Amino acid sequence: MMEAMRLIKLFYPHPKRTILVGHWGSEEEGLNGSRAFVEDHPEIVQHIQAVFNQDNGTGRVVNLSGQGFLYAYDYLTRWLSKVPSNIRDSVKTTFPGTPGGGGSDFASFVAVGAPGFGLSSLNWSYGSYTWHTNRDTYDKLVFDDVRNNAILVAALAYMASEDPATTPRDKSVLPINLRSGEQTQWPAQTKSIRKGGLD
Repeated sequence: MMEAMRLIKLFYPHPKRTILVGHWGSEEEGLNGSRAFVEDHPEIVQHIQAVFNQDNGTGRVVNLSGQGFLYAYDYLTRWLSKVPSNIRDSVKTTFPGTPGGGGSDFASFVAVGAPGFGLSSLNWSYGSYTWHTNRDTYDKLVFDDVRNNAILVAALAYMASEDPATTPRDKSVLPINLRSGEQTQWPAQTKSIRKGGLD
């Protein structure tokens, strides 16, 4: 994300909208950093154009879901069309998608109806070999993938900032849960834990 910001500052130093990078703490303990931000800054969250979150290790981004936002296909497809084709063409989109209820920090925004999107990537055995271990070291980086991801995020953030239209927050109708027979509900906002890990 810092490289994406460097690129934006270098090539497009005066975006129409403010672009922020959030390096949240306590993600693994329940998305506490991003949940606290959402709670503490409703004045920012209500005006968010888009949140882009990449949290799968070093791999190239290959999936982008609309997270259940009904019209995400419109703006995300328009923004993606401006990404260089050698990066864009490997990204599979799913619209409207299903809202993420947890797992990574974009879900804190989705829960309050703000358009947050996970940029899901190849995992290069991240989940089965290096994730949460002392093997998660810099020598595992795939620099071409990280470079592509920085360019993708920079392009998407810039296009979002320049779009004259505000992203709509209409939600899709979620499917019936086949086990319960009831309508699937949009993820609910969860309060952050602010006890410093203490009970």
